[in-house]
Amino acid sequence: MLGLAEGVVGRSQVWKGMLGGLVGGALGGVLLESAHNWLADPLTGKAAGLVLLGASVGAFISFIVMLLARAWLEVTSGKLKGTEFILDKFMRAGGPAVAVGSSPLKSEIVLPDPDIAPQHAMLTGDGARFSLKDMSLAGTYINGKKIQTVHLSNGQKIRMGNTEMIYREKR
Repeated sequence: MLGLAEGVVGRSQVWKGMLGGLVGGALGGVLLESAHNWLADPLTGKAAGLVLLGASVGAFISFIVMLLARAWLEVTSGKLKGTEFILDKFMRAGGPAVAVGSSPLKSEIVLPDPDIAPQHAMLTGDGARFSLKDMSLAGTYINGKKIQTVHLSNGQKIRMGNTEMIYREKR
């Protein structure tokens, strides 16, 4: 029910999940029938096919969301190096702000770094771009300069504690 509520409130992302589910379901259905026909035991074929169907739906939902992402943070150092946080659901004007910090209880984007405050910074979308506001004592840095509040641009380097990220967006 919680997932459904998220979808109803934030309609902008629902179509991506539906498209990914449709493509993944179609491919998974083909794999389901193929596995059923390839394997001698019908029960094993159905079981393998259902696993392939589920994996296909999940993979394509993820793929479509990543492919159509408008804004994301790419972690370039620290324990989460290589991780990307999709920010699209926070993009809309008047939508929820997203907290970035070290506490899973106080932040939506959690960075396991002892030098990052539990709620280190806030990202706010205005429909077209994001603003980043520092909320820590240690500071938040954009391209090496300490900031209070800044409008983010594609390619800017963000540092919080010992963790570095790059803000990415598609236009």
